[in-house]
Amino acid sequence: MESNKHDIENIPYKEKSFCALPWIHLATHPIGTVTPCCITDMENDMSTAKKDGFNMFLNKDKLEDIANSDLFKDIRKQMMKGEYPAACKTCYFYEKSQVYSKRMESNLKFKEHIDACFSNTLEDGTLKKVDYRYIELRLGTVCNLKCVTCNPFSSNRWNEDVSAFKGTEFEKSYFKCDIRTEWYRDIKFYDELLTKCENLEEVWINGGEPTLIREHGYFLEKLIEANKAKNINLHYSINMTSIPDHFIEIWKKFKHVRLHLSIDDLEERNDYIRYGSKWEIIYNNFKKILQYKDLFRLEVCQTVSLLNVMNIDNFKKFCLDHDVVVAHNYVHHPSFHHISALPSPLKEKLLAEIKYLRPDEKKRLTAELEQTPSVDAFSKFQEFTKLLDIKRNLKIYNYLKEWNNLL
Repeated sequence: MESNKHDIENIPYKEKSFCALPWIHLATHPIGTVTPCCITDMENDMSTAKKDGFNMFLNKDKLEDIANSDLFKDIRKQMMKGEYPAACKTCYFYEKSQVYSKRMESNLKFKEHIDACFSNTLEDGTLKKVDYRYIELRLGTVCNLKCVTCNPFSSNRWNEDVSAFKGTEFEKSYFKCDIRTEWYRDIKFYDELLTKCENLEEVWINGGEPTLIREHGYFLEKLIEANKAKNINLHYSINMTSIPDHFIEIWKKFKHVRLHLSIDDLEERNDYIRYGSKWEIIYNNFKKILQYKDLFRLEVCQTVSLLNVMNIDNFKKFCLDHDVVVAHNYVHHPSFHHISALPSPLKEKLLAEIKYLRPDEKKRLTAELEQTPSVDAFSKFQEFTKLLDIKRNLKIYNYLKEWNNLL
């Protein structure tokens, strides 16, 4: 079923640094901030739209103003000059390693709009007209799971465990997050958005857990009423704890539906990593959605971290056995969960035993492993895991056997 379709040498762009996304894309985040895309560098809010030095938010700022914020204008201006914006360093890093990047994927997908990007832009990087072709809606923090690699800013259930890090170095990154303005439930936001996407081609919806935010159905139903849905690709990330029939009926009205099924590992391993999930429920819902594989494009999205990388090949076999594609989303934040912190003997063992990953997948895995880990990354991973396990009354090695005697 799978094949490597990516021809790295044949990707269209005006300049080596150019990416279409800062021109045609809206990338929202759970608390209501906006970045040029979902993988721009998030450290210290360096990629977030700002006004007078303060973050802009979807509940109070106009989409027009966000799209033409100083940072976004600067990124477009740099790219038009062939320069490399610091916010976009992730894609440039992958490309130096000859790994297919989101920039390449986006330029290929939206290649017919590249010339219009330039003609729609003033010299200072301002867009003459905001017309989103691609929208990503991260619908708040409402979630029923608290995955180990997640945080309070993407799952409100994580607020229950932040006390585990009180008085430690992790406290500054893991603290209670209260979203007092639920922009993702505001019909006025969706009405404004509809005026900025006359030629919309793709919508990607995730969360939190989007199936718990029923208000976004209003936006999708408006697209159906306007007879636009049949021309729009719909992309979802769902955590597989439930598959609401109501949304399945909505999805059927769109041109092409791609469902990212968020599963990180198998059986009790998945229950530990995606804490709050139950494998029996996940697997039953997995089998349910497989019944729609001829109608929807199904793709398992595995978030790869230190927790599960040693089982990545077995997980790939599981996906192959069920004839479903798997996409690997490597954790970069927090850095102590990145797989580069894996002890060298385990890296060698992992790569030597790969059987099922495609060559390009193994190449990507190798590139991630060869990155220079942050200072004390592994010791921070050990300490973080210990603190969280105490809070949750768990022991990692009872679920992830490879960590026995290491943590």
